[in-house]
Amino acid sequence: MRLAKLSYDQLSVEQKVAWDEVVAGPRKKMHGPFFIWLHSPDLLQRGQNLGLYARFQSSLPPRLSELCILMMAAHWKASGEWIDHEPIAKGLGVDALALENLRQGKPAKFNKPDEIAAYEFAQELLHKRDVSDATYARSKAVLGERGLLDIVAVLGYYSFIAMSMKAFAQVPEGVTDPFAA
Repeated sequence: MRLAKLSYDQLSVEQKVAWDEVVAGPRKKMHGPFFIWLHSPDLLQRGQNLGLYARFQSSLPPRLSELCILMMAAHWKASGEWIDHEPIAKGLGVDALALENLRQGKPAKFNKPDEIAAYEFAQELLHKRDVSDATYARSKAVLGERGLLDIVAVLGYYSFIAMSMKAFAQVPEGVTDPFAA
């Protein structure tokens, strides 16, 4: 890790306020990128608030939020996010074989219309850096405009997480990297 993992007793007053806000919310603990962002308490507070929306308060059902999180984890090969969210997605009914293909960088075949729409929309945005009118129209017909906006919010937030963890070399300890060759 390129930034020191700060303990609570090392923190400034501002950092303690930010830490306390994280653990008082639905996450109940400090983890992952929050230890990186803690070096800038304002960033941690703002980032974790966006995350509260993206993960817990958007219009997407949790199953689709978790799928979007895993799409970003696979895109960035972000092992910590994959390890944390794959069991959640499977528990919510996302197809295990499709997730395995996603992890391996292969085309993933989903069966539920909302998962297909989210996957096609996100993959086109991530790989073509644009969304065609046809894909937009198909995805909007299933997910609505708000759903598409929330997919972009989840993708953006979890890209920020992945970039933070990659840039500052934060990897989970004691686990096998699901993206190792």
